[in-house]
Amino acid sequence: MRLRDRSIAKSLTFVLSLGILCLIISCGKKGNPIPKSLPVPGGITDLSGEVKDGVLFLSFTMPTKNKDGSDIVNLGGFRIMKGCSSCSAALGTLKEIHLDDTRGFTIQGNKLYIYDDDLAPGYQYSYRVHPVTKKGMAGDASNVFSIQWQEPPSKPAGPVSVAVNDGVVELSWQQEDGYSYNAYRHDDNAYPLFPVNRELLAKPFFVDTGLVNGQKYLYDIRKVKDQSGVRWEGEGLRVEATPRDLTPPSVPLGVKAEKRGGAARVSWMASEGMDLAGYNVYRLVAGKAQRLTKTPVRETSYIDRDIAPYRYLSYYVTSVDLSGNESEPSTESVVVLKE
Repeated sequence: MRLRDRSIAKSLTFVLSLGILCLIISCGKKGNPIPKSLPVPGGITDLSGEVKDGVLFLSFTMPTKNKDGSDIVNLGGFRIMKGCSSCSAALGTLKEIHLDDTRGFTIQGNKLYIYDDDLAPGYQYSYRVHPVTKKGMAGDASNVFSIQWQEPPSKPAGPVSVAVNDGVVELSWQQEDGYSYNAYRHDDNAYPLFPVNRELLAKPFFVDTGLVNGQKYLYDIRKVKDQSGVRWEGEGLRVEATPRDLTPPSVPLGVKAEKRGGAARVSWMASEGMDLAGYNVYRLVAGKAQRLTKTPVRETSYIDRDIAPYRYLSYYVTSVDLSGNESEPSTESVVVLKE
């Protein structure tokens, strides 16, 4: 029995050793592949801030490359960090931006914008951004943007005066020392991130051109002051304006009056213009003009049948557009009614 036990023990030892050896060399079979680390988005280097409409707007260029230089294909969003150094508050998550969402941020061009309106005067705030993959893996931290919060400029001294013309709105307001200005136009009810003026307005005057006549536009006029490398802009003073066509059509040409039986016939050449509504016909009696057409006529001739009392009459014609603008009078034409 002892020999048999020894033989069994030796056999077990051999099998166990063989099993261990197979594990070490995998018995000629390949094991499960070790997954490679997923690419991590590259860092953001241009995080900056600007005070618009009385709140802090943060912006940065969205990264397009991973840390390894490959193109980003799995960018899910951003983690916005905020801290308050003067109130001993460490950096913590302010916002989680998910690019699949449509709220809480705005993208213009290749830059992303968010705002923070939870700020108190006299406190120093710092911000940092991490790009985050769709799997929730955070990339490197951005540069730190810091700002000492203060009260933004107040609204401009009103009122804002409005003058309109053909496709044009002119805005003017009171000048205040030490401030420049920005003018914002609300298009399609979208919040305006950028002013319509290309450069800061040094004078309290702005002209907006290329507008649609008859369409109502909403503007914000805001005071601006640069301080410590940051542009500070307060809340706006709002005003509405509707440009309209004030340009009269061309003067009718070739006006001719002649007697036709017991009436006088006035004719003219057609005026050019896509918005032409028609023509008004006037006659002069004792030097005073009488308009014969209650509403503009579309034809290029008119019959005046009320001529019995007169020996001769003079006529002229004007063009009228759809906005009610009337041209200057045409050349007068005189017709002799009685010899």
